[in-house]
Amino acid sequence: MVSVVGEMFCNPYTTELVVRRRRESLKRERYDVFDLSDNLIFTVDGGIWNIRRKRVLRDATGIPLLSMRTKGLVTMRYKWEVYKGESTESEDLLFSAREPNLLSFKPSLDVTLPPPQNSTDISSIEPDFQTFGRYIGSSFKLFEPIHNTLLAEVVHDFSWGGLIKGNYSFKVRVNPYVDFAFVVALLVITDDTSNLR
Repeated sequence: MVSVVGEMFCNPYTTELVVRRRRESLKRERYDVFDLSDNLIFTVDGGIWNIRRKRVLRDATGIPLLSMRTKGLVTMRYKWEVYKGESTESEDLLFSAREPNLLSFKPSLDVTLPPPQNSTDISSIEPDFQTFGRYIGSSFKLFEPIHNTLLAEVVHDFSWGGLIKGNYSFKVRVNPYVDFAFVVALLVITDDTSNLR
C-alpha cells in the first residue's frame, strides 16, 4: 500500500478521477477533481505568481488536507515541499519533489518521503517515487522505482480547446492501494514545474 496523505484515499480497486484545471484570474488557478460519477473529491487552489507558489489541496467540504510550496531554486531546479494541512512544521512534512536533472527536456520528478523521525541515516538519496512526462498527451506516469511498479497514469485527455485559456481536463487512473490524494498533488506539482521551465 502506498499511503502518503492517508489510508482513506487508498481504494482496494483501480480508481479513475477526472481533473479539471481552470484559470480563475491572471494570478490564480484552480483544479477540481471528480470521480467518474461527477462527485467532487478535491479542489486545489493557489497563486501562480507568488514567490512560494503555495497550493492547498482540500477535500470536498473545504478542509485542507495538504499544502504544496516551492522551496525556491535549488541549483536551477525547483524543489517542492508538501505538508499536512496548511502546516510548515518539519514534523508535518509528507514528501518533497524536485527535478532530478537540470538538462533533461522531458519533465520528471524525484519524490522523497521524509526519513523516520528517529533515523539519523540521510545517506540514501534514491527517490521513493518518480514521475515521468506531463498529463498533456497522456504521458504522465508515477512509478515506484525499486520494483519499477506503475502506480498511476494519465489515460485520456478530454479537451484541448481551453488549453490556450489555461482550462483543460484529463483523466487519471490510480492503481489499487495507491493514495490518490498523493497522485493529485504530484499532478499539480508537475503542471507547475512544467510551466516554470
